[in-house]
Amino acid sequence: MMKRVIVVYGSSTGNTERMAKAVAKGVYAAGAQCRVANVAGIVPEELVGYDLLLLGSSTWGDGDLQDDFVSFAGGMESLCLGGKRAAVFGPGDSSWPRFCGAVDSLEQRLKACGAVLVAEGFKVDGEVEPCLAELESWARKATAEDGE
Repeated sequence: MMKRVIVVYGSSTGNTERMAKAVAKGVYAAGAQCRVANVAGIVPEELVGYDLLLLGSSTWGDGDLQDDFVSFAGGMESLCLGGKRAAVFGPGDSSWPRFCGAVDSLEQRLKACGAVLVAEGFKVDGEVEPCLAELESWARKATAEDGE
């Protein structure tokens, strides 16, 4: 059975969007199809229709989610994502105390909703371009390990 995969990203400067496109390439390479969605254009309830959830957010300030992700993450509180598999990615800046805090926050939210994390959060310090091939591999592995 074909897995239903969604890649949801929030991007202010374009870095997380570039990462989301690399994630999608990895999903395709694993033989699955996916929907890539800007978090500003969907509602949390849409996650329920997918088997694998790949969420990406940049980190702002002292570990904060990207602006568009704030209300989305809040709306996830009432979701039951039991049986869903998930992983999180995002860029950050290690000069801040909570490096890639948005990745950690989304992982915690997913677990609180009952999702199972299938890969360690993919965190990028600074420039994302040098890490895109590695991110594709991460997504391919997360998709392949998602079961049948």
